[in-house]
Amino acid sequence: MIEEYNPWWTSRELVNQSEYYKKYEASPIKWDVDLNFSFEPFSLNFLFGPRQVGKSTALILLVKKLLNLVDNPRAVFYFSCDGLADYKELDEVISAYLKLKRREKINTSYIILDEVTFPKEWYRAIKSRIDKGDFKDDVLILSGSLSIKAKGEIETFPGRRGKGKTLIMYPLPFSEYVRLFGVDLPQGDLDFVLKEYYKHVGYLPQLSKLFENYLASGGFPNAIKDFIYTGNVSLTTISDLISSLIGDINKLRRSERFFKMTVKAIVEKASSAFSFHSLAKDFGVGTVKTAISYVDLLEKLFLLKVVEPVDPNLGEPILRKEKKFYFIDPLLYYAFSKWTITKAPDETKLAEAVAVAHLARLFDVYYLRTNHGEVDIVVRKGERLVGFEVKYGRVRGREMRIGRIKEFYFLSKDSIDENVIPLPLFLAMLKTPIARELEIFPS
Repeated sequence: MIEEYNPWWTSRELVNQSEYYKKYEASPIKWDVDLNFSFEPFSLNFLFGPRQVGKSTALILLVKKLLNLVDNPRAVFYFSCDGLADYKELDEVISAYLKLKRREKINTSYIILDEVTFPKEWYRAIKSRIDKGDFKDDVLILSGSLSIKAKGEIETFPGRRGKGKTLIMYPLPFSEYVRLFGVDLPQGDLDFVLKEYYKHVGYLPQLSKLFENYLASGGFPNAIKDFIYTGNVSLTTISDLISSLIGDINKLRRSERFFKMTVKAIVEKASSAFSFHSLAKDFGVGTVKTAISYVDLLEKLFLLKVVEPVDPNLGEPILRKEKKFYFIDPLLYYAFSKWTITKAPDETKLAEAVAVAHLARLFDVYYLRTNHGEVDIVVRKGERLVGFEVKYGRVRGREMRIGRIKEFYFLSKDSIDENVIPLPLFLAMLKTPIARELEIFPS
């Protein structure tokens, strides 16, 4: 059975016959993800990501790279675990490969277990093998549903991670999205963008059109493909996404109704600050404790970014105040609005959400409430606090200083000034990772 998943054992070139690779080759859009795992034995690596974000395709592309590094192609073992019932069946698969490994006299192997969270109590098979030393010379890469984080299953591996890393894979950021369409402008960190953006305003007409499309499709692969072919995201793509999320909710034994009411509230009140009390009372999400738990669930599923207000003098979040809630990708707003029969946010609110989601991949992000209004985004960059106001229309620059926030920029639709940057240009130049390392799990 394991041979079926590893056609490259017969000939390295047969990796191209993998279904994921064939779909990748046939797709009108192609991008590769730098999965910066630890490849030094022993390593237990984890890969998370929202449903349909392209994790399995990224792993097959990784297989192709690994095959160029090994003498024996059987040193690269891939298996999709979505057809296994429990940890016993998973252990049988692992046992079969380890026998082959010994027979082939392979010292170090790369073991990739895709969708490892499907088998019940999957971690028992992995943990027992680690404890017996079966993987002491190997590199393991395990991918799975984000429910693995919500269940706390990774916490069952204290002291068993070796040199392993945990990566989260996000939908495609705008800086990578524009490259799909041949826009190859310079990219860099925040300081690079703030210093260099005015040199590249000639790209703005093309970027503005692409950003309009990005707001309509987001960065999920299937949604992007739909939009390229038809100019819309198909109901099938949206339905598949919602169905997979409902599956995760059911596995976690959480209330589909409370989950649905929580996302409905976030869609309806997009870009507005509100409290957990309002979420519970106005949207029927049980008690305040229940509302907190479902927001926490959305965060653990890496679908939501919760933004706290910041004290501009101390640079610290102000707890127990109203928060802002942003989904990490435009597609989630459209999918959840259709599911809950709620009007999707307008272009201005979506633009703010995209700006927050991108900056949150790179920095701690807050918002600021003053007597004169709100500052949408405050990022912490080292000891600096930098403020951004999303004004998705015509805007003229003006100097602002509040407490420790000495730098302010306005992110516009297409206006350009000394401290006014068109948001499409800003995000296209801001190098934003597709996958980044998490440091939150014990090693």
